Amino acid sequence: MKRVITVCLAAVLLSTSLAAADPALRTAVKVEGFKDLFRTGDFFIAGQPTLEELRWLKSAGVTLVVNIRSEAENKEFTATAFNEENVVKEIGLAYALLPVGEKESYSPKTVDSFAALLSGARGKVLLHCASAGRATNLWMAYLVRHYGFEVDEAALVGRQMKFTLPFEDFLGGRILMKLEKIEKK
Repeated sequence: MKRVITVCLAAVLLSTSLAAADPALRTAVKVEGFKDLFRTGDFFIAGQPTLEELRWLKSAGVTLVVNIRSEAENKEFTATAFNEENVVKEIGLAYALLPVGEKESYSPKTVDSFAALLSGARGKVLLHCASAGRATNLWMAYLVRHYGFEVDEAALVGRQMKFTLPFEDFLGGRILMKLEKIEKK
């Protein structure tokens, strides 16, 4: 019995220390002068970056750009603006594509793939989609799965970026959330 209590206490302390490991991850700040660009710790969460933003992000210490736009979105963007992968590499940054758009891409596997990309990163990271919405949601899931945040804690960070629940506005209050695993059939 003593051993079970010790193991449970160790698990609680570990999860608390993970969530407290970097207090900067508990807040997100909008970067002035740019649309939909937020900083949280050594991470930037954004909508589709412009050439100017990519250059600025490099000067701010970003070394890896993680694009989670779908293949179709990237193809359309390349046809109308610029080839992001080529531009990112030309200015000396690493580039990773982790498409999120199809229903099956919204999964724990995607969060773990994102974490794997980060494990080799040296320097600051830009995570982006088209408008910062999906990027914010992936970031929140990452905080829960890999930093031990409670769902509500991650939602507080997300609300400082692009996570919204219009339902809350209609009710005039904040919805408290918790994670309940759903078994797939």
